[in-house]
Amino acid sequence: MPTITQNLPDTFSIEAYQKTFALRPVKYPDDMPLLYKWMHAEHVVDQWQLHLPMPQLKTHFEKMLADDHQRLYLILCDDKPIGYTEIYETARDRLSQYYKAKETDMGWHILLGDPAVVGKGYLKPTGMMISKFIFEHTEAKKIVVEPDSKVEVYQWIADSFAYRVQRLIEMPEKTASLYFCNRDEFLESRGYLNFYGATA
Repeated sequence: MPTITQNLPDTFSIEAYQKTFALRPVKYPDDMPLLYKWMHAEHVVDQWQLHLPMPQLKTHFEKMLADDHQRLYLILCDDKPIGYTEIYETARDRLSQYYKAKETDMGWHILLGDPAVVGKGYLKPTGMMISKFIFEHTEAKKIVVEPDSKVEVYQWIADSFAYRVQRLIEMPEKTASLYFCNRDEFLESRGYLNFYGATA
C-alpha cells in the first residue's frame, strides 16, 4: 500500500507576491549538479552539513529517494529552481523520538539554495505553500517542524502562519525549536488569508 508521502501529487503551485511558487519532484540524477551547488553554498553549509563530494552526495540522495516515508521536491519561483524541501511523515521519522507523534502528522525541511533569494522574503510564501500542500493533500491535522533555534528568521515568520513553538529539543547536530501547526489554526491565520485565502 502506498505511504502518505507516496500519495502526494507530483506538482503544486500558488500565486503570491505577483509570482508563481511551485513544487516539482527532485529528478535524479538530473538535479544533482544543482543540489551539489546549493549544498556547498556558504549560507547552506552550516545548517545542512551536506557539503560532500559528488559521489557521497549522490549516495545520500539515492537513500533519501528510496525512503518511502518522505518526498523530495524542488521549489520553483516563476519556473526557476530556488530551493529544496523534504516532506515527511513524522511518526516514521527520527523526530518521533522527541514528541508523541500521530500517524497522520507531517513535517518538512526547507533549503533556499539560490543566494539571490536569501533574505528577500521568499521563506514566507514557500513555507505557506508547503503547509497548504500538506494540509490539502493529506489527512494531517498537525505539521511539525524543528528548525535550528539559532535561525531567527523562523521566529517572526512562524506566528503569522500559526506555527507555535513548543520547546527546545536537543538533536545530534543542533538545538532545535519544536513547532506545531494545527490545520484549523493555519487556515484561519493571517498569513494564509493574506497570501491565499483572500483570493481563493
